[in-house]
Amino acid sequence: MQSNTEIKREYKALKVVVNFGVKKHIFLPSRRTIWTVVGREGDFLIDLDEKGMDKDYCSCSDFHFRVLSGTVAQCYHLIAARKAIETGRVSVIESPDDDYKLYLKLLLGDVFAHMS
Repeated sequence: MQSNTEIKREYKALKVVVNFGVKKHIFLPSRRTIWTVVGREGDFLIDLDEKGMDKDYCSCSDFHFRVLSGTVAQCYHLIAARKAIETGRVSVIESPDDDYKLYLKLLLGDVFAHMS
């Protein structure tokens, strides 16, 4: 039986999926890929372990404080990413390689801004 916390996470994740809030940024021609998920406080960087669920990462504070401590299994951003991939509801954004460094700089600036 799911706890209220798990149900809330599932609900938040479904809202993200329905709104195509999981984004796969592909930079061309190199095909470098960055995954992000829209959260309440902006976009969060995620890294999905394609072989399993043990090594997933999210830049949100919930991941750092609750997932890594073992309090919860996953943040809703990671749940949303898996569901979006399963259902094909991923926003694919293609950009030229020239934009890669600037995009990463802006994304990481946003990530660090959420940490304080």
